[in-house]
Amino acid sequence: MEVIVSNWKSTIFSQLKEQNQRRNVYDEIIEHYNRILENNAVLQIQCNKLQTDVHHLRLANAGLEKASEASQELAHANNKLTVAQEEVVRYLRDNGELAREVVRLNHTIADISDKLIAEETKARQCQSANDQLQESIKKAESEVENLTQINQVLQEEFQASQSKINKLQIEYNQMRPAHLELEQQLETAKRNNKQIEDELIFYKNERAAMNDFEVEQSNHKIRKEVETQQRYSEPSIFFEDDMVIIPPLRPASDVSQDILMNSCSMGSNSDVMCHSYNESIHRERSTSLIPGGRNLFGNLMQKLTNGVKNHSNDHFYRAPSICTSAYLPRREVTHWDCTDLEVYALQFQPSGSILATGCSDKMVHLWEIASSGQQYKYCSLQGSQGAINALDFDNDGYRLLAGCSSDTVYVWSYGEQKILKDIYKGHQGLIFTCKFISGKKLATGSADRTIKLWDLYSRHCTQTLFVGSKCHDLVITDAAGTIISGHFDKKIRMWDPYTDKCRTELKYDSAITSLSYNQEKNQLLACFKDDTLKLIDLRQHKTLHTFSHDYFKVSTDTAKAILSPDGQYACAGSQDGSLFVWNTENHVCENVLRQKHTLSRIMEWKQIIYNQLRERNRYERDVYAEVVRHYNRLIENYSIILLRCTEQERDILSLRQENTDLQKNSVSVAGLPVNDKVKTLENDYMKAKDEILTLLRERGDITKEVISLSRIVKERDDKLDSEEKKNQILTKENISLKQRLELAKEDSSLLKKVNETIHDEFQALQLAYSELEKRQQELDATNAFLRREMTEKVEKQANALDAEVQQHQRRIEDDVKRKLDEAKNDITSFSSPTTMSTFKSSLNDGKIHRSPAADLVKVVVPSKAIAKWDCCDNELHAIQFHPSGSLIATGGSDRKIHIWEMNGNIGNPYGQVQPGYVLAGNNSTVTAIDFDNEGANLILGCSEDFACRVWGLADQRLRHTLTGHGAKVFCAKFITASLIASGSQDRTLKLWDLQNRQCVRTLFAGSKCHDLVALDASGSLISGHFDKKIRFWDAKNDSTKCELQLQAAITSLAINREKQLLLACSRDDTLKLIELRENRVIQTFSHDDFKVTSDTVKAVLSPDCAYACAGGNDGSVFVWNTTTGKVEKVLNKEHSTIINAVAWHPDGRFIVSCEKQRRAVLWGE
Repeated sequence: MEVIVSNWKSTIFSQLKEQNQRRNVYDEIIEHYNRILENNAVLQIQCNKLQTDVHHLRLANAGLEKASEASQELAHANNKLTVAQEEVVRYLRDNGELAREVVRLNHTIADISDKLIAEETKARQCQSANDQLQESIKKAESEVENLTQINQVLQEEFQASQSKINKLQIEYNQMRPAHLELEQQLETAKRNNKQIEDELIFYKNERAAMNDFEVEQSNHKIRKEVETQQRYSEPSIFFEDDMVIIPPLRPASDVSQDILMNSCSMGSNSDVMCHSYNESIHRERSTSLIPGGRNLFGNLMQKLTNGVKNHSNDHFYRAPSICTSAYLPRREVTHWDCTDLEVYALQFQPSGSILATGCSDKMVHLWEIASSGQQYKYCSLQGSQGAINALDFDNDGYRLLAGCSSDTVYVWSYGEQKILKDIYKGHQGLIFTCKFISGKKLATGSADRTIKLWDLYSRHCTQTLFVGSKCHDLVITDAAGTIISGHFDKKIRMWDPYTDKCRTELKYDSAITSLSYNQEKNQLLACFKDDTLKLIDLRQHKTLHTFSHDYFKVSTDTAKAILSPDGQYACAGSQDGSLFVWNTENHVCENVLRQKHTLSRIMEWKQIIYNQLRERNRYERDVYAEVVRHYNRLIENYSIILLRCTEQERDILSLRQENTDLQKNSVSVAGLPVNDKVKTLENDYMKAKDEILTLLRERGDITKEVISLSRIVKERDDKLDSEEKKNQILTKENISLKQRLELAKEDSSLLKKVNETIHDEFQALQLAYSELEKRQQELDATNAFLRREMTEKVEKQANALDAEVQQHQRRIEDDVKRKLDEAKNDITSFSSPTTMSTFKSSLNDGKIHRSPAADLVKVVVPSKAIAKWDCCDNELHAIQFHPSGSLIATGGSDRKIHIWEMNGNIGNPYGQVQPGYVLAGNNSTVTAIDFDNEGANLILGCSEDFACRVWGLADQRLRHTLTGHGAKVFCAKFITASLIASGSQDRTLKLWDLQNRQCVRTLFAGSKCHDLVALDASGSLISGHFDKKIRFWDAKNDSTKCELQLQAAITSLAINREKQLLLACSRDDTLKLIELRENRVIQTFSHDDFKVTSDTVKAVLSPDCAYACAGGNDGSVFVWNTTTGKVEKVLNKEHSTIINAVAWHPDGRFIVSCEKQRRAVLWGE
């Protein structure tokens, strides 16, 4: 497992914790030290007393040597005293062993504490490693998901491009023969017009000669006018340091040339040129004033604006200066402490007179920089809730933008001695960078992987760009708002301000920490975590050069690097406090400034903490160490005193034995009676008993202490075992996370390879598509030219034939007159009066009679499946009968419409439906199908590619493609043979004119349209929507006549032939029959097993409106009686999944249904 270095905060925390633990142990040692010191003093006194007794016994023995007899009572007292002294020695020895046990336990506790601290540190390191691995895994998984989505989009674009190319190829092949024919006709026309061209050339030559003569006369007059104006002097206007010279109208001479050179030098940096008379006139008309004049008015307006704005804070709003050449810094001019804490950001005001610094003290400090380089405190801006991470001034210099670590952006405005603060909130992480886009907008980048654009006036976020990685820095390259951002995922992204999408991504080897560009905004300087700086060409998107140095180290994820104003130098700060300056032209490190930015100054306040800890160690740990030394020395002295006491006890025993022997022969010692000696020995015996009791009490105290220390050792051991187990679990988790990370990286690399392959194929298709488009455009242009040529030829031929036509018409008129005269003589009466009367009665009746087949439709409720077949390889969404009943159309996710023929052989259930042909052209899933009811020769299909298409059934050719919707098209219906209505997910309904191939009306519904029906041929519609409403639209305007609210979203609509009843299917698992004259629900159909689980499930009415039919999610087809409202029939056991659509045969004999899993079933008797 990798060793993860803890940061300075965790180091300080662990040191403080260790100090507290040591201090507690030292307090216990001091307490034990005091106890042992008291015992040592007692033993010392006892040792002195024993020494005195030895001396007395020796004196007594010297006196008793002369005695001959001893008393039995004195012997008994001596024995008792001996026993007592032995007990004293034994108890002293036990106390010594207990003291040594206490010392051993203290050492054990110290060792266990050290091990416990080490295990806790190791656990923190493992936890930190696991957190980093979790973040890496999340990043890898998000990258895999993004790559998967990108691959899906590329595949869809690839397929769309492939279909476009195929379509263009077909159109090209169709147009090629016509083009060849037109070329042949053009060749014929060219030969016929050769003579006319020769005459035209002769005419143009004559006109050119006349124009040359007129030009020469005009030039002669102009030269005379110029000579008369040479006496006038040149006017000039002077405003401070700007000068405008109005160019003379005379030819360029030596005087005018000097004036022009001076005026050009006062203007822009363009080259000095001398112009002829005509060029001068043209230049005067096109520019009105030379560049110096333009600078005059620009500077004048700028001075007036600054005078109005900044009369109170003129030193703050000094006019911006333009740097033409930057100087390389060689030495320190001044230095100062901005704050007691860390400085995270600094920024110069555009005039260079004010420097803003952002610190971790939650304040922005403004410093006035004098021309000599000295600084003065201007003010401090307070109010931030977090440390200041980024700063930026606007172009005028009177607004300051600050991004902080509390997810908030602040804008301070200055003027009239007032400071105003605006707050912008919306990010979910700390803000790394913020920049002004213009006087009205600003952009921010955050750790929440988003870039937000803000409106300065409304203080709201106008747009959020989801970048997928932490944004460390961003720059604005133009006034339109083009953003270039640098990210933690090693990418530089360029965002299109119009589409708000990433236009270009540049991939590198390390995370980007900062971005900076030159004044021309054609070069970008990027700083990376791999200790390098790269200069990038923004036009070609390639790296021009990489800057590095052996001692240059990038310290943080937001370390900044900048370009000089003239773009000649690049500067960045290193981890050791040095400033490195590179030359962008020769790519050499010009200078390294090491004087003041040392690590000790940067980390000064941290060093103070370390010094205080060191001082604490000196006053506490060193003192405690001295106490421990004295403690050990006291233990040694205690042992020595015990040995001395033991030796003295032996001496006392030997002297007492000698005294006993002497007392046997002596009645008195040294002239004293035996009774006095016995009393003395009894007193000594009582003293020994008291000492034994004292030692017993001390022994009990020490035993309690040993038990307490043993319990502490056991607790520390248990805690140490738990930490070791926790570390083992974290280690296993670390290993599993590493394995997951490796797998995610492998998946990411595979997806990247697939992505590159698809991208290469897509680019190849784009090139082929562009080439075909170019060829088609050239062919169209050539055809147009040929048509124009042919039109001219036909017009000429038509003019030649006009005379013959007029003569032919005159002949025809003469023949007609002659025949009319002959017919007048042959007029007779009408021979069939009965037929005439019948014809007149039929005309006067004025009624249209239906055929018996239309009026006498007999509907039969099917009872079994007579045919079933698989329509496609994917999902099936739509099915419809042809008005004649001989064809069935199906459509689904295979992007095709399949036509099936019914052979009418009902006795053969498996030969009832046969495949006909396939209509292609859709680029996505087909959602609905409809036939033309008038001529029955057209078929309409809509799909999820935002378009509707119309095919001819006779030639199976795509006639029309209707595009204009902004989302998936769910429904489309024929109103007439030339008028179509469609409804889409973009919340609109559109009416299309097939003759003009364009949208004639757009109805804004406010909700997704799932289905619609037509009320009449004028364009009145009824639509069903996701917002649970049925809307009735008037054909005369674009508003709704009325709305009918239901309890759930509407999935389909069906209307009867008389346009009086409407059947609506909704997501509340019901069908409703609506009477259209009063717009009320007259019947509701439902069933316990009938469930509507899709937004586009279709329901239909039978041709005689006696039954309603719909499919459920369990594969059953339900048929209700519209009169009783009860279920008439349930057809099941043929479908296995949800039924998306059903259709009723026009003559009422059959029902056809389609399920989601590509199967269709024909139901009948």
